[in-house]
Amino acid sequence: MAQDYSYVRCPQCGYDRNPLSAAKCEICGYRLKKDLPVVPILATLAGVVVLGGGGYWILTQFARQTPVVTSSPAPNTGSAPASPDPNTNPAPVAITPVAPATQTAGITIVSRLADVPDVPSGTFNYGGSTTFAPLRSERINQAIYQAHPQFRLRYVEPPGGKPGSGAGIEMLLNGQLAIAQSSRPLKDEEFQRAQARGFRLEQIPIANDAIAIYVNPQVTIPGLTVAQVRDIFTGKITNWRQVGGPDLPVVPFSRNLQAGGTVDFFKEAVLLGNSLGPNVREPRDTTDSLRKVGATPGGIGYATVSEVVRQEMVRIVPIAKEAGNPYVAPDINGREVNLEVLTNGTYPITRRLFLIIKRDGTLDEKASVAYANLFLSDEGQRLVKEAGFAPLR
Repeated sequence: MAQDYSYVRCPQCGYDRNPLSAAKCEICGYRLKKDLPVVPILATLAGVVVLGGGGYWILTQFARQTPVVTSSPAPNTGSAPASPDPNTNPAPVAITPVAPATQTAGITIVSRLADVPDVPSGTFNYGGSTTFAPLRSERINQAIYQAHPQFRLRYVEPPGGKPGSGAGIEMLLNGQLAIAQSSRPLKDEEFQRAQARGFRLEQIPIANDAIAIYVNPQVTIPGLTVAQVRDIFTGKITNWRQVGGPDLPVVPFSRNLQAGGTVDFFKEAVLLGNSLGPNVREPRDTTDSLRKVGATPGGIGYATVSEVVRQEMVRIVPIAKEAGNPYVAPDINGREVNLEVLTNGTYPITRRLFLIIKRDGTLDEKASVAYANLFLSDEGQRLVKEAGFAPLR
C-alpha cells in the first residue's frame, strides 16, 4: 500500500497522524523536519547513484541528517552492522541524551478509555510528582476502573522521604513502583542507572503545564520578565521598587531545590542553574508557601498553575519572555487555567508532564504502557483538561 503523504510520521514515538504543517509531534513534542517526503527524495538520490559514483556519498550524507536521539544503546536486533566504506571518513554523529532510547513501543491513540488495548489485570503501585495530584483524583481513577475493572492503582509514597518526581523515579528504578509520574524530563544519570541495571527508562508526555508566579496582593505590578523572576530568586532584586512596584522588601519563598520536579524545573529553566539567594525562605510545601506569601507583604512564590488558581490570598503575576515582550497570564481572572497560552506556548514558563516507563519486559511495564495510553486517549485528554492541565492535542 502506498504511503499517505497527507501526514507526517514522528521518528521518535511513531505517531503517524501529525499534519504536514506540524512543527512538533502532537504526542511526544519531538521536532519534525520540514523536508519533502523521504521516499521521493530517496528515489531522486537513487537516480543520482545511477548517473555517477558520487551519488553514494550524497546518500550517506543524507542519511546522517537524522540525529541520533538516545541516551542508551538500542536493543540488539540480531542483524550484523553494515561494513564501513573504506573510502569515506565520516564525522561522528552527536548523541543528544534527552529522550528515550528507542521508539515508544505499545503507545497507541484510541477514542475511549474502554478502547485502550492490553490493559493487564492486577494492582499496580504508582506515585511521584505532587503536581500529578489532580490526575490521581478519585474521579479519574474511578473512570479508569469502570473502563477496566481488572486494572487497579495504588498510590505509594516514598518510605522516609517526601514525594516528588525524583523520588518517584528512584522508586521505579528500585522496583517499588510500576508507574512513576514526573513533572520534569528524565536526567542523563537516570537513563544511565537504568542501563547499568539491564533495562531502560522511557518518558511519555501526557499533558502541558505551567509554573505560576504569585505575590502578596500588596505587590501591585503589571508583570515580570523571566529575567526579573530569576534576579528576584537569586537575590539580585531585593526591593519591589526595582521592578516598578511599591517600596517593599522582596521576600521570596521556595521549596528546597531537592524537593521535587517543580523546583528542579524552576532551577534549570528559570534560574538557569543558579542557586537561590540568601534571602529566600523555605516553606514546607506549596500550601505552606501560598499561606506565607499571602501573609507576608512583599512575598513571592511559585507553583504549578493549577494549584494557584482560585487562591484568593495571593495574586498571579503575568510573565513576559523578555523585556519588550507582552506580559502573558497563565490564568483567567484568577479563577481558571488559561489553557490556550499553555498549549500555544505564549506563556514562557511552560513544561510537559511525563509518565515514566521501565522497559524491562515485566507486567509492570505492560501496566505503565496501558496507563499512558489511557491518558493519551481522546477521553483521557479530556480528563487532563478537566484536571487543570492543557492536553497535548
